[in-house]
Amino acid sequence: MNKPRVLINSTSATSITRNTDREELHPAASGQRWHIIRLYLTAILLLSSMFTVYVWQSTKMVEVKLRIKSVENDINNLENANADLRGEISKLQSLARIESVAKNDLGMVEATRLVYITMPDKWNNRP
Repeated sequence: MNKPRVLINSTSATSITRNTDREELHPAASGQRWHIIRLYLTAILLLSSMFTVYVWQSTKMVEVKLRIKSVENDINNLENANADLRGEISKLQSLARIESVAKNDLGMVEATRLVYITMPDKWNNRP
């Protein structure tokens, strides 16, 4: 079957031309439309750039917080190691330990007799 053909009558043709002529009749409306589109695009661009900066700033804050946490852990570890070393130093400097090492490891004995040596007077006088 053949499809019926629709012919455009003159009234519908004028309505089509009116739609296209509308822009030509009102160039200010077309310019205003482009102005509004530019405003929307500018607003979208600004909002997206603000969002990007916000996300970047948030990630930097998280990175800085992680770095601070890491440094705090390092400080705590070093303070604990420092306290351990101070305890070891005080243990090694104790007189009882020094005496024990001298007697047992080095074979030293305590003096049973004290000998005093007098020094000449000229050595006692300091200039």
